[in-house]
Amino acid sequence: MLENKFELRFPSHQNAIDLFRDHWAGKIEEVHPGVTSGPMALFDSDHRPSIAAQHLGFSPGSLHGMSILELGPLEGAHTYQLAKLGADRILAIEANAEAFLKSLVVKEIPQTPRCQFLLGDCLKFLQESGDTFDIIFCSGVLYHMENLFDLIKAISLRTNRVFLWTHYYNPGTQGGPTLLPRAVDCDGLDLTFYEHVYGDGVESDTFYGGNRTTASWLSKEGIERCFRHFGFDLTIHEDAPHQVGPSITATAIRQGNS
Repeated sequence: MLENKFELRFPSHQNAIDLFRDHWAGKIEEVHPGVTSGPMALFDSDHRPSIAAQHLGFSPGSLHGMSILELGPLEGAHTYQLAKLGADRILAIEANAEAFLKSLVVKEIPQTPRCQFLLGDCLKFLQESGDTFDIIFCSGVLYHMENLFDLIKAISLRTNRVFLWTHYYNPGTQGGPTLLPRAVDCDGLDLTFYEHVYGDGVESDTFYGGNRTTASWLSKEGIERCFRHFGFDLTIHEDAPHQVGPSITATAIRQGNS
């Protein structure tokens, strides 16, 4: 019992990483050589934060002077990059308790400045907090929502600038999970949700999905329609194949707020 409760090795960042051994997604050694964590190059090589800075920053390529709300930071890799790009303030909301704790570990390793992590439901925060932000950074979240429209609607209440990376449904190139169509009326907007039931996948040590038992996907055209519905112009910068399903990297700016 004592061996499980106390760390007896010399103090190090690796000791903290080892609390979640074999559960890591991100490769922390990209920014802190000498440690061992996960396989995915998210801390340095991932270019999504720089796309956000290039197309949404007050000055192209910089986030100086900006407040950012990050939805679903997972392990804080993008948070680290957003801070490095100069954001004045980053608030990151994570619903997965283990991912939240891993984010706190990561925050200490490269000493990520000007950021705060909160544990909870990002949709409830958007709907109830009343806070506004210069940018909402939404990467890897939309396709894990039970109702995508509700999230986009809530985002529209809190910002005029959105960074988006998400999978979308395309029957011609679809890989990954089997998705079942369901017609939905969303504030008078007729949409087709493609439902994904997580099933036994939620029991995996590396489950990074949503906080409900099902999620819904939209077609690319459906995503564009939702953003237009709330006054945003959506610009797609990358439209790429992926083993889980095709994905887009996009930015959205509300008309008149460039």
